[in-house]
Amino acid sequence: MNGSVDLQELIEAVLSILLPLKEGEFSEKLNKVSMYIVTIGKGFSAYDSVIESIWKEAGGDQDKCCKEVANRTAALKASIGSSIRFSRMNHDLGMVQALDKLVRRPKSANKVDESKRKQSLGEWFDRLTDPTPAMLEHFKASSNPLDKWLVAGQWGHEYLRKRHVDLEAYDRKVCELIPCSDHAATRVILNYGKINRVIDALEKRFLKTLGMPEKEATTK
Repeated sequence: MNGSVDLQELIEAVLSILLPLKEGEFSEKLNKVSMYIVTIGKGFSAYDSVIESIWKEAGGDQDKCCKEVANRTAALKASIGSSIRFSRMNHDLGMVQALDKLVRRPKSANKVDESKRKQSLGEWFDRLTDPTPAMLEHFKASSNPLDKWLVAGQWGHEYLRKRHVDLEAYDRKVCELIPCSDHAATRVILNYGKINRVIDALEKRFLKTLGMPEKEATTK
């Protein structure tokens, strides 16, 4: 299948970045990321073999063959979509573990406080073309532990991802602002954006390889 080589290269790229990061408490989640990424490669290999067999055994019945290929393609799309979704989910969970090493959620904050601050911060940052400088400056200047946790933690990363901001640059700045003695956690954080970028490229490539528009990408 055209594009299979590119897919394998992207799969290997993700695995090579993950390999040195899988230490201690991060190994469980990041091992799962590797497992789901490997599954994508296996799925494509199996698909190639099955499609080849279908055409060989078609016996001139083109309509039947095309329907079977379409069914197999749809099944592969669903399977790989799930693998990508679960790889992202476990990657995010590993990132949350690493971020908790840098800045922890204040125990005094309740869910109502958290919800209000998310809304307030979101409305503020939404007005900015590039929210990154304001978020970093707010982290430095704020005396509110909840704000610091939100801006530097999972919420801040999810917000910037939705705004299509360069997470790699942001994470470098965050790690500079919060020196962390846990070097394994720092490595997970500094490679988060890079891994996301390669997984995004992998998803786009698999859709292109199957001849499907990128708008059909799995929900992130």
